[in-house]
Amino acid sequence: MKFDFIIIGQGLAGTLLAHDLIEANKTIAIIDVHITSAASPVAAGLINPVSMKRCIPSYNSYLYYPRAISRYRQIEKKIDSSFLKEKPILRVFSNDKVKNDWQTKYSNTNMDYYISRFYSKNKFSFLNNPHGSAEIHLSSQIDINKFLQSSRNFFKKNTVFLEERFDFSLFDVDQAIYKKLRSDNFIFCEGFRVKDNPYFNWLPIKPNKGELMTIRIPTIKCFDKVISQGVYIVPLDNYNYLVGSTYNHKDLTDGPTAQGKASLKDKLSDILSVGYEVVSCVSGIRPTVKDRKPLVGLHPIHSKIAVFNGLGTRGALQGPYLSDNFSKFLTTQSKNTQNAENQRITSFFDGKKSQFNS
Repeated sequence: MKFDFIIIGQGLAGTLLAHDLIEANKTIAIIDVHITSAASPVAAGLINPVSMKRCIPSYNSYLYYPRAISRYRQIEKKIDSSFLKEKPILRVFSNDKVKNDWQTKYSNTNMDYYISRFYSKNKFSFLNNPHGSAEIHLSSQIDINKFLQSSRNFFKKNTVFLEERFDFSLFDVDQAIYKKLRSDNFIFCEGFRVKDNPYFNWLPIKPNKGELMTIRIPTIKCFDKVISQGVYIVPLDNYNYLVGSTYNHKDLTDGPTAQGKASLKDKLSDILSVGYEVVSCVSGIRPTVKDRKPLVGLHPIHSKIAVFNGLGTRGALQGPYLSDNFSKFLTTQSKNTQNAENQRITSFFDGKKSQFNS
């Protein structure tokens, strides 16, 4: 069977790219199997254009944010699902210095575009918040689990979908054949598992484990804002909230840990003045890159394979824009063209590491 594109991995990156290629009238096949430690299904899904630590717009947020919102709305309509909610972020100040820094930047650096108001005192009785807070109104959240599953159902009806782990011993990279599937474009969207990909294991992916908790706050049925102070507290449904996340480059084991749970509970004690119950804990491993830039482009030697990876902690924000650009590059431009992303990943290439010996 011959396809225009074969996508390996149906996390956030692979899902966005698949939607774009289908809408470009390309035939695709998807190969994916659920992996316990995958990052996308356990991500909070925040679409936040502001750096909470420095009170500055995140990189390219003026491009990424409007594209993300419009794209998720389009996909909701296409697959008849609802997974996007616009939710302001309440940035709780831990001390007066942080508060003063935010107020200064609000006055002098055009941050009034993002910040809708300041609370000089504790506005919300369930918070430990003597230093006040700021509200960021340009922010949203997607239910990533619902987005991925709804998209998976759509793909199964409209594409060829193989639920299996890609077996490199059955892949002929020169002929571009996997089992009985053929394509001139194999796109690897494997997340942190790209470190085990014999053709892209030279990319500087730094796996980063994140842990999240779902908690129930019996006294707060529904709060309409995401709370930020060291961790995020994201409203889910009645009385339930998602808390995250931790960052661990050393422990990459499957499943949540006692240390991760303790770290989240410590931070919650600084934020909440009311009791809560832990409902569940989950973990996933992010495909982060040291300079926080994505890894997108064609293989420097094997012209029929490419990578779309490294979206990192802001994947929900920047993914739609990056996927749109990459899909247009793949479908409308010559493969001999070296765009900026190709030049970037080529700079990491080491031919001695890239060859697969079956």
